Amino acid sequence: MHLDAIGYVGMGLYIRDDGVRELAARQAERRHCTLTDAVRQALEEKLLRLDEERDERVRKTREIQARVAAMPDLRPGFTDHDLYDEDGNPIL
Repeated sequence: MHLDAIGYVGMGLYIRDDGVRELAARQAERRHCTLTDAVRQALEEKLLRLDEERDERVRKTREIQARVAAMPDLRPGFTDHDLYDEDGNPIL
């Protein structure tokens, strides 16, 4: 057990899967670091990618929300004249 920076007491990580252990060993060898550092780096990189993917989804969602907010207010009782100009082109 160990005490980390925020006071969490936990047990060390034990990898039982030989394939995962081999992947960690290959990464450690390529990066010239310990198994612990290899696992830490891989997890940090994955978390960073997940954060970037989440940020991109949020950005796209906000773009859609902005486009929807900019659309005309379609109240009950609207007709085709409210949706199309005199040439038949959509006004949205």
